[in-house]
Amino acid sequence: MPRPDDVLFRTWVETFALLRKLLPIALLAGALVGPITVIDPVIGMWVSALLFLLALVGLHLASQLPLYPAHAFGLEYRFEEEPFGAERRECVRCGTLAESGTHRRYAKQIVVLGVPLHTLEWGHNDFCPDCAPLEDGVAASDDPASNRSPEPTPGHAATGDRNQTANVGHRSEPERPSRSSPDASAAATTPPAAPDTPRLESARRVDRTDETTALELKRAFE
Repeated sequence: MPRPDDVLFRTWVETFALLRKLLPIALLAGALVGPITVIDPVIGMWVSALLFLLALVGLHLASQLPLYPAHAFGLEYRFEEEPFGAERRECVRCGTLAESGTHRRYAKQIVVLGVPLHTLEWGHNDFCPDCAPLEDGVAASDDPASNRSPEPTPGHAATGDRNQTANVGHRSEPERPSRSSPDASAAATTPPAAPDTPRLESARRVDRTDETTALELKRAFE
């Protein structure tokens, strides 16, 4: 069960979220104004231009990383996964040899303000199709949508749904109201763009307090 929400925790979360939004502005302003006020203005202008460029590059690189929640500090574990099917692999959970399944990669990182600064360790595990679904110990940071396994893009899924409806609409009358509901139409015509944008990607975190997940992490980093 995730932590229940309350006023103090929500204040803590929102404060750091706001801080992470304001920090880039402060860095750019400090890079522009700081050197001019400290050293000779003529030299300070060149130093300001250099620091401003470096700050822009750093912020751009940080925006492309999978970010943790803004209130995350210290050591964090995250994972990525992809399907496999080229060879037989042993499932780390049940021990069976599977010809297809999920290859899950883990990373242990130093995180400040939700931004991964350095990766200390990394490892991987393989799961058969029956064991691949995520459990309580392995979950996305804040976005429930990132808990799902890789699926077709929303545009392709919506097109498939519309084609299926057109082909079977005259035979399956009970399904027509649900297909033509406003929510379904909105989802089909306006697929969400945020999950496809790299700068909005959230790191999929691992809960080390879960016993099963802790054993799998230990196996991955051996």
